[in-house]
Amino acid sequence: MKKHEVHILNKKAGFTGMKDELAKEVEVFLDAKSVEGYEVINVSFTYYEGAELIAFITICK
Repeated sequence: MKKHEVHILNKKAGFTGMKDELAKEVEVFLDAKSVEGYEVINVSFTYYEGAELIAFITICK
């Protein structure tokens, strides 16, 4: 059975290029996990109260 993990990355509002910066962080995170043998299951982005952008990442090994 595969082990699933959920990770959360976020950026606060007011940060210039918040979407681009968080997308880059997610890309770097997933590249590192891929090298470790993890498989990406799902990545989703959502705003929290309009003040924070959050990425939910599900991976498994």
